[in-house]
Amino acid sequence: MLDIPALGPAGPYRTRNRTTVADASGSPALDVAAVPGLVVSHWIDQLRDHAPLPVTEIPDVLGKAADVFEAEEILGDRLDAHERRVSALTGTPLAVVRAGDALITDTLRDVVRAPSAARPTGCAPVGTAVSEAPSAGAAWCRTGDVFAVHAAGNSPGVHAMWPEALALGYRIVVRPSHRDPLTPFRLVEALRRAGVPPAQLIMAPCDHATADLIIERADRALVYGGQDVVDKYGGRADVRLQGPGRSKLVVAADQDRGAGLDLAVTGGLYHAGTACTATTGVLVERDPGGFAAELAAVLGKVAPAHPLDDGAVLPCMPRAAAERLTSVLLGRAKDAVVHLAPRAEPLGGEGSLTAVTPAVVELASARDPLLSYELPFPCVWVAPFERTAVDVLDGSLVLSLLTGDRRLVAAATELTGVSNVYLGRPTSWTHPDVPHDGFLGEFLMRAKGLAHGVPPTGCVDAPAHPRSRSDI
Repeated sequence: MLDIPALGPAGPYRTRNRTTVADASGSPALDVAAVPGLVVSHWIDQLRDHAPLPVTEIPDVLGKAADVFEAEEILGDRLDAHERRVSALTGTPLAVVRAGDALITDTLRDVVRAPSAARPTGCAPVGTAVSEAPSAGAAWCRTGDVFAVHAAGNSPGVHAMWPEALALGYRIVVRPSHRDPLTPFRLVEALRRAGVPPAQLIMAPCDHATADLIIERADRALVYGGQDVVDKYGGRADVRLQGPGRSKLVVAADQDRGAGLDLAVTGGLYHAGTACTATTGVLVERDPGGFAAELAAVLGKVAPAHPLDDGAVLPCMPRAAAERLTSVLLGRAKDAVVHLAPRAEPLGGEGSLTAVTPAVVELASARDPLLSYELPFPCVWVAPFERTAVDVLDGSLVLSLLTGDRRLVAAATELTGVSNVYLGRPTSWTHPDVPHDGFLGEFLMRAKGLAHGVPPTGCVDAPAHPRSRSDI
């Protein structure tokens, strides 16, 4: 088995306690360090003691890290071998792994793009000295020093987000997913080889209790997980949650039905149906049953394949896990119309590697909770839609609208529980200038008022809006 150490402030760190990680066939594949809480707590203290990299050096260092990630050997693997290993480990199609790694390197080479877009226009750039800022204005400043990342393992692309925090001056502790510790190890090691000091960036595989400790010791945390994680951390201002996406597509009667079908297929199969931006629910204004049947006919033709095959689009896992997922879906859908039932398809060879085929289920009402029920394979719930009930669209990470009705678009955009609204694009569409559930910089930074030099003409000593005595 491949040995995966932690990456502490002093370099690779091997622990007595280890965790065995199985691959997608159920066979042992990795032996991963399990860092105890006392050690991680000491590491976080060390992170706080080290100043961040100068802002002017960040673009060059992270750009070099992209080169290292792509070209150098890490854990004995060059990039192609690494991607094949990740695909075999997680059961994620190789094409998805490659796309996720490309997103990481693209982001590293353009790391200032997202912070620049997130920074309020009234704030001076990060790292601007007070004496160099406008005589009266604001600076964009960190709200803390240490940023914790509890990563997901459904796609390497999740690791494209947190390097932005390095550009903003944070020191980072990454707690990798049990499912995929390889991608964060490669990224952290590449960043270190490129010039990020080890005392500013660590990777700490650990158990759940220590993971909770990391969140408590950090100033800000990015946490991926299901509804249980949302319930646990949902009320905390210092935790940014990346939970279920519940992304939805609306196919209105005023648009081409075929175009709606294409959007549903693209969104439903995105990243093997495991991404939070993959389409979970489709609301159809005219003949939802017919639409569900058409969608089932298309998705029913998707062939199971080994994750290392270039044409693979479905997730793979051990047979017991695949059969459990199909049973969960059929149990939940017992009162609905199942147009396409999922199957656990063994792929042969050694182990129990099994693909899970897509599912399409028709619901009687858009208010059925199943419309937002996510499973880690392509599973699409189809329900009727009425324009007078726009509130059923709330709570969607991405909402795709296929309609020419401007009033419907305006009403959907105003829903506070919707993060992204796309017109005529699949829920899975991305662009570097479009934030994923808001800009990370909104969470990590704040505007801090500042002034220096001779007061400008017209300036008065008293604040424009003094607090009342009762506010003090």
